Amino acid sequence: MELRVIRTEEAFDRIKPQWDEFLSTLDPVPLPLTHAWLLAWWHAFSENMQLEFRCAYKDGALVGVAPLVRTSERYRGVPVTLLKLAANGHTPYCSVIVDSRLDDLDRVEVFATLTGVTGTEIGVFFKIHQNSELKRFLLDRSISGYERVGEKPSMHTPVIRVDRSWEDFYSSRPRKLKKSLNHKLNRFKKNPDFSISEEAITATDQPIVTDLVEVSANSWKSSVGNDLKSHHRSRQFLFNLIESFGPSGLLTAWIIRDSDRPVAFELHLNCDNVVYPIRADFDEAYNFYSPGSVLEYTALKRLFQRGDVEQYYTCADDYWYLSNWTSVYQVFCTVEVFGDSWKLRWLYWLEYSVIPIVKRLLRKRGKKARPT
Repeated sequence: MELRVIRTEEAFDRIKPQWDEFLSTLDPVPLPLTHAWLLAWWHAFSENMQLEFRCAYKDGALVGVAPLVRTSERYRGVPVTLLKLAANGHTPYCSVIVDSRLDDLDRVEVFATLTGVTGTEIGVFFKIHQNSELKRFLLDRSISGYERVGEKPSMHTPVIRVDRSWEDFYSSRPRKLKKSLNHKLNRFKKNPDFSISEEAITATDQPIVTDLVEVSANSWKSSVGNDLKSHHRSRQFLFNLIESFGPSGLLTAWIIRDSDRPVAFELHLNCDNVVYPIRADFDEAYNFYSPGSVLEYTALKRLFQRGDVEQYYTCADDYWYLSNWTSVYQVFCTVEVFGDSWKLRWLYWLEYSVIPIVKRLLRKRGKKARPT
């Protein structure tokens, strides 16, 4: 088995055909691991990071990929080196991919080659699937180098399968959802100046891109500095995605306008018949009209009516309103692998032995302190 490490954008560009051809064997193709997504992500969030995309080869053929970055951060206040998946809050999920056609021994060897950390590093495998082979491998403490490993919960992402008519799907939804939506739709329809449209985004200089930034700046996210206008990395990531996916017609925005004023949007990226609503914002001044709910209902309805996609992957956590739309979830976790230096042994003991005990004691004390 041969390991090749990609450390520059130029080297990553050179293997683009090979990288995407390898991913094309998966069903569906995982959007956050595609060359286009990873390059857009890297261009937006790479400050203070080193690229380390690992590729495993057997007999000259690519049999495994791991999009990793190396960075210096603090863990419980202690400076450490992290080797982590190229993922953050903008990433729906991430993983390490190994060719399923390999036999069991080869697969173990490839996983070890792609995920190994040095004695002075912590490996952080963020937003990996709870039932994935990657997780099972990482948590196998019988494998050398993986003796100090811990798991933390991540996300429960609702997924809507587009596999029947809209009428059948909507009639199966809870009565409370339909009642609530009827009220919201009726309020919305009373304003004759509202319009809803879906528009293709193919270039960053389109007027609609400015509209998206304006809506975001007027959303609740501006109060925490996470809107597209004030958070330049998020805005740059949006521009990068437009440059990467826009020309191929895979990026569209559902948008509500009040006459000429943009009110709300939901940005869709279609990859291998899966629609990812990668960002949604609404102007807080229009909160009375529930524009986010109206837009999501309208977009979902149109997806079912068109019937040209298989899944609406919400890219969100298990928010209560999404549970009304589906009972299907993708469950993710984070797995951390600690090197064998004394500092990292101590941090592992602190994180996965001491802190859980302290938390349990505090919970018990809190329960006893509650009035009966």
